[in-house]
Amino acid sequence: GLIPVGVSCAGVLLESHVAFHTWPTEGVIAMDLFTCGSGKLIPTLPSIKQLFGVKAANEDADDPMMMWSHKLRGFRKGFVPDAKGEYNHRLNPLDADLGSEILGSHDFDIKKPLISAAETDYQMVDVYEVMNPKKRRLSDYYKSLEDDGSYESLHPEFFAPDHILLLDGIVQSTRYGDAPYHESIVHPAMITHPNPKRVAVIGG
Repeated sequence: GLIPVGVSCAGVLLESHVAFHTWPTEGVIAMDLFTCGSGKLIPTLPSIKQLFGVKAANEDADDPMMMWSHKLRGFRKGFVPDAKGEYNHRLNPLDADLGSEILGSHDFDIKKPLISAAETDYQMVDVYEVMNPKKRRLSDYYKSLEDDGSYESLHPEFFAPDHILLLDGIVQSTRYGDAPYHESIVHPAMITHPNPKRVAVIGG
C-alpha cells in the first residue's frame, strides 16, 4: 500500500486542470482548480463541499470545514479592456478589494459568499460573510450560538461573523464598520446644532 496512505489525482483539459491530494488519516483534502476560460469558479464551491466534505463515521466528529482562496494568475490582456483595448485592472472586480482582501486570503475561519457577482444595471454586487481569526475567535462564535447563559450566548452580536458589502469589487460597508462610519458622519452635525428635533438621513 501507499506510505503515507493517500491518493493524488490530476485531470487536464484544453484550458483547465484539477488536482487533489488526500490525507485520510488527517481528514484533509487539498484541491487546486485552474481555468483559462470565462467560467466562474466560485459558484462551484457548494458542490465541492458537498462532494468532498464527508463527515467522519464516528458520532462525535465535527462537521467538515472548507478553507479556500481565489487568485488571478498570468496575463489578462483583453479580459476587461478599456477604451484603448488594453487591460484595466480598475474595471475588473477580481483585481480590486474583492480579490486582494477577501478572495485571495486563505486564513479566514469562515468565508462564504452570500451574494456572488450579482449584476444590476449599474454595478456588480457581492456580499461575503467572513470570520477573521485576527479579530474574532471561531470558538467564541460557536459558543454564542448555544443557550447556556454564557456571556457569548447573551451577547451574540459581538461574536458573529462580519458581513462585507462590495460594489464592483470595492468595499462599501461592513457589519462591524458601520457604527464608527456613521458616527463620524452624524455626530459632528448633531453636536453643532444647539437643539436638534428631527433628522433626515439621505444617501449612504
